[in-house]
Amino acid sequence: MDGQWDIIISLLQELYNANEKISFDDPVNEKRINFQNLSEDQLKSQLERFQEHNQNIKLARGLLVTILQNLEPVLQYVRENSQNGEGMNVKNNEADSRGRSYWSNPHNPNEPILVGSEVAYKPKRSGDGEWFQCEVVKISGDGTKFEVRDPEPDEFGNQGQMYKCNWKDIILIPPPHLPKQMTPNYPAGTKVLARYPETTTFYPAFVIGNKRDGTCRLRFDGEDEVDKETEVSRRLVLPFPSRR
Repeated sequence: MDGQWDIIISLLQELYNANEKISFDDPVNEKRINFQNLSEDQLKSQLERFQEHNQNIKLARGLLVTILQNLEPVLQYVRENSQNGEGMNVKNNEADSRGRSYWSNPHNPNEPILVGSEVAYKPKRSGDGEWFQCEVVKISGDGTKFEVRDPEPDEFGNQGQMYKCNWKDIILIPPPHLPKQMTPNYPAGTKVLARYPETTTFYPAFVIGNKRDGTCRLRFDGEDEVDKETEVSRRLVLPFPSRR
């Protein structure tokens, strides 16, 4: 349960930072602006400010949703153990071997991450590099730190490389048996991260449409062929990580 609190505190800090960057409250002076008296450049400037403010509000809402998702297990734990007189004594249990990813949206779950789960992983040192598929081999007690292994053997046929990472370095790949209602289709036009066919690498793409069998029709960034559409299994289409 300590891990849940760590996640909540981290998210609250991000929420605070978002408000510091651009206040959630509408500035009083902007409410008094007479837009009819503004020049075209001034109107464009105001529009940019409003758009930035709108994006910041959307970010805050997403953070609040994730905070609530993490808060509910804590409250449930308190309710259950208060009845037994156990309070908040933290013990090692099944939850200690479960983790979650920071990256989540209504179309993809971010938990539970278990030993053996498949994830997309991006090394921090790679900067703007690529995400690639890995397998989780170890999870810390707080559920936010992991060891993952590249499933691809090296050039000598040895076991794939191991990496240490945190919950912002990985994105959960939904297991094959997950009910379809847990991974609803992304709307057309949504930017996503998807695994390119016959590779273990994930690239940015835009959703063009969805087939009845759950396959997504995508247009990958940087394709040589203009307007090329590629079909990818729904479980291999993940939230696009806009910030880390």
